[in-house]
Amino acid sequence: MDFQQSETYKNLLKAYEAELLTSAKFEINADIAQYETYIEIRNLFMFTANNNRQHARIWLRKMNQGNLPTTVQNLLESTRIETQMASDMYQQFAETARREGFLEIAALFSGVANIDYFHAATFSTIYENIMNEQYFCKPVNVLWICLQCGNILSGECAPLICPVCGFPQGYYKLFQNVY
Repeated sequence: MDFQQSETYKNLLKAYEAELLTSAKFEINADIAQYETYIEIRNLFMFTANNNRQHARIWLRKMNQGNLPTTVQNLLESTRIETQMASDMYQQFAETARREGFLEIAALFSGVANIDYFHAATFSTIYENIMNEQYFCKPVNVLWICLQCGNILSGECAPLICPVCGFPQGYYKLFQNVY
């Protein structure tokens, strides 16, 4: 039997989605508890949210024969999901809300669609940069900042190892002082 056509796979997918949903809900609950100054209850919600996220990771690994998707795979999938949500789901939701006279909600759906288009474009650009080997190297000198210690260097490529804190290249990003 093809695993992805099995009821077991479908159940794994449902469990994965349910754990992600409850994890996000518990994080929102934690924010509310913190706002209301119930700090220990906030901690409980965050603890439970993390547990649920780990359960989701278990189910995702099982759905992928013991592996988690790579960052490149996640970027492609995220681009697809955000584009679909922006162009299909939120546009349809906005139209329905407008038709039913809920103009404020329609505007919110349209606004979130625009945000999701931005997310999709960002994921897509990063994917292209990785595929073209231009994520940590650019064709011109740019400024790079270490996310661990704040070291700023100029060059075509981020250093393989930060000369200040010793963290690897993955902790560098383009420095853009746009404040």
